[in-house]
Amino acid sequence: MSTIIERFVIRHTAGSKASQTEEFDFHKSQLTIGRAAGSDIQFDPERESIVSREHGTIVKESSEPPRFSITDNNSRNGIFVNKIRVKGSSPLNPGDTVQLGNNGPVFTFDIYPRPADMMMATRVVEIPTAIKPTTVSEVQPAAAPVKSGLGKQTVERMLVAERKKSYSSMGIALGIFLFLLGALAFIFRKDLFDKKQNITIVQNTKDSLHKSPDQIAKENEDKVVQIEFGWQLFDASTSNELWHQYTQVKGADGQTRYAAMYIQNDQGQVEPFIDIQKNVQVGVPLGIAGATGSGFVVSEDGFILTNRHVAASWNTRYHFPEYAFPGVLVKNENGKMAIVPDVQITQQNVSSWVPAEATMLGGRPVSQGMIKGRNTYLNVIFAGTSLRRPVQSATPSDDHDVALIKVELPESLSKVKLKDNYTEVKPGQQVTVMGYPGVAPQQFVVRKSNDPFNPNNHFNSVPTPTVTPGSIGRIVPASSDKNLSYSSFGDSYQLTINATGAGNSGGPMFDDEGNVIGIFYASMSDGGGTQITFAVPIKYGLELMGRKKMAER
Repeated sequence: MSTIIERFVIRHTAGSKASQTEEFDFHKSQLTIGRAAGSDIQFDPERESIVSREHGTIVKESSEPPRFSITDNNSRNGIFVNKIRVKGSSPLNPGDTVQLGNNGPVFTFDIYPRPADMMMATRVVEIPTAIKPTTVSEVQPAAAPVKSGLGKQTVERMLVAERKKSYSSMGIALGIFLFLLGALAFIFRKDLFDKKQNITIVQNTKDSLHKSPDQIAKENEDKVVQIEFGWQLFDASTSNELWHQYTQVKGADGQTRYAAMYIQNDQGQVEPFIDIQKNVQVGVPLGIAGATGSGFVVSEDGFILTNRHVAASWNTRYHFPEYAFPGVLVKNENGKMAIVPDVQITQQNVSSWVPAEATMLGGRPVSQGMIKGRNTYLNVIFAGTSLRRPVQSATPSDDHDVALIKVELPESLSKVKLKDNYTEVKPGQQVTVMGYPGVAPQQFVVRKSNDPFNPNNHFNSVPTPTVTPGSIGRIVPASSDKNLSYSSFGDSYQLTINATGAGNSGGPMFDDEGNVIGIFYASMSDGGGTQITFAVPIKYGLELMGRKKMAER
């Protein structure tokens, strides 16, 4: 007897609709996907800009036996099924994971009830050793009570007797204490009452300037902003988007998979094999979507300091997805790309690759400046608000992970207090970091539109900054030609603050007087779970604001 399928089931696992489930009547022959009004699987037109208006369609090929496919409607960012890009149409099975664009929203396709012959195969998932399971509580279970030979009434009588003893002892002790106190007061009555006491109040002016983390947070909440951003890599000569190319390979077990391609440049360094989108049959775009960071207001007319890897992320090391490894190395043989046998590319081979410094395109060297990055969006959200304000300009630093961005507002903004006391900062000094770590719970608001031409409800997050106190654990000096010293971590403050993470980048670090003396920007951890974090000295932000000259450094 065949199973009668009642409905389609769409379970959203990432994006603005994460943790939501949508169900559709199985009699529908297709489900449309996109941001356009009327789409069956509709995404927020503002928050999911990576999704096209008419992104794709899920088609019911037949009901008996159940067969389905998914079609990409020539979307800008593509459709991925189980991390493989769809070219045209592709079969779709219950339990398959669908992602709209690289780093876009993710959902699982399913039907209910699912026929027994379509149960999803068990998947083997490798858990990284650096990730430890979350521990809610490590309270040991209480030992079971041991039965004794004393009855309930016997125990009660013993407790009453002990209370009487205790009360009696306390009364005697209290009486002796009051007697001695009265005697001492009588003996020294002249010293106590006859002489006028001269009391001098000494106020420590330095201590009076110290502020608690909650005071600092209250004074600066409206000055610390959240930043949303996405970017892509493109060919400067044609403005075409650049993709990382993949190729089909057969493993030792005989299974076929798609592997990322890599190539060596003229200096022998390994780079990803990138080409313009139309030349890539299978691949993923190089860039990021849906990322967040932090920043803080430094001028009344809308200038904000943040990290370079927030405002212009293509100028910093690129984090490849896990499925990009192991990759294959290719080389040009008679005008065609051939795989170099017995060579596997790992994350370590490209750990220092910076997209803006790429030198190879389509397997050929290109001159400096031909490969560039650009923000697809860069928005600022003030604490307690839901309105996204577009950034008008972004200026990254050449010296450190710092950038200066600008938003336009008709009103004057409150700014933080900056203090360059680099030569005075000492290990152990108390500091407070504010920002918007991505792991923190988010608050959302649904607002009904009063616009008759766009009456749809708007669903947006409302950021609230997180306050994290700690101290400076160490000062990491910059590399010095004079002292012939090299620093792998530049010029930084090493912090004991570890309750932060991705999303907190670009947030201000305050001293105990409420002055910003650094910019939070990085963290490091080992397999044992130990984590340390780092901040950029504020002097690099002041240089970018035009208040320091190179000779003054």
